[in-house]
Amino acid sequence: MATIKHVSEHAGVSQATVSRVINGTSRVSHDKKLKVEKAIKELGYRPNSIAQALASSRTGSVGIVVPELGGPFYSGILHCLEENLRRFGYHAIVTAGSNTEQGQRESVEFLLGRRVDALILHVQHLSDDYLISLEEQGIPVVLVNRFIPEMHRSCIDIDNELGGKLATQYLLQKGHTEIACITGPLDKSDARGRLQGYRRALEDAGLEYNEALVSEAGFTEETGVIATKKLLKRDLRFTAIFASNDHMAFGAFEVLREAGYSIPNDISLVGFDDNIFARYLTPSLTTINFPIEQMSIEAVQLTLQKLNKNKQDVNFKLNPALVVRDSVKDITSTL
Repeated sequence: MATIKHVSEHAGVSQATVSRVINGTSRVSHDKKLKVEKAIKELGYRPNSIAQALASSRTGSVGIVVPELGGPFYSGILHCLEENLRRFGYHAIVTAGSNTEQGQRESVEFLLGRRVDALILHVQHLSDDYLISLEEQGIPVVLVNRFIPEMHRSCIDIDNELGGKLATQYLLQKGHTEIACITGPLDKSDARGRLQGYRRALEDAGLEYNEALVSEAGFTEETGVIATKKLLKRDLRFTAIFASNDHMAFGAFEVLREAGYSIPNDISLVGFDDNIFARYLTPSLTTINFPIEQMSIEAVQLTLQKLNKNKQDVNFKLNPALVVRDSVKDITSTL
């Protein structure tokens, strides 16, 4: 069975550093923290959670709320969160808050009633004021994939604007200047950020932003179908579409194929999230990677920080990256 000594030797750090990372008792550099976490995972080390619980009077559980349990995106987040929590002696209690304010509030109240030590929340329908009030009550709360200025030290988010900009810049580099955009619901901050990135990339290239080339959808394949049909009915010319998540890109893919368009020969397509199914389309989908694993690691580290009231380094804003596949045509040679 692996011990702290084995972990320290594997990570190339002192045993004291390993202990600090596990217990969150003092500051550890980000690089060393990652080395220790990697060594813990590779060696299968498990802290003595029973002794920790007796010493702290905690339940050793962390509550997690996501909108739904199915699908590769949320199941991927849950898998990574649960795996990382377990490595530090915590168990996850998971609830699906649905895509309603009432459902997500009921999930939070259920978890608090089970005396969880902390909350990790992927919620878009709960108001800023409600979430701020939880923190003001002294409840350790970590928000993932959301940013609230008043809770900026409790939010692990990605740079959605950068992601939208990277997707659009790639299309521009391939010669596309007439680019449509299917956005997510614009009452959500991640959808607004991705749209802003699209707009910034166009403006940086000296191109005018055209609202008629933008169609709002709901981050689902079905709404991606509807949004794409709207774009086609507007009878505007475009040679590429940036869909601000992969599910909507899948919907666009279906509509374009049925309408007789070849992808990418007639219309190029870029998504966002790097859904596992994106690589299995024909042609495979160029997309923006959502760093689920890194977000989960940072969320767990921030949770441990809050529980132990220390100040270890946490990366609050993560950078997405372009994943190039086959759904974009280079038309620079035809211009």
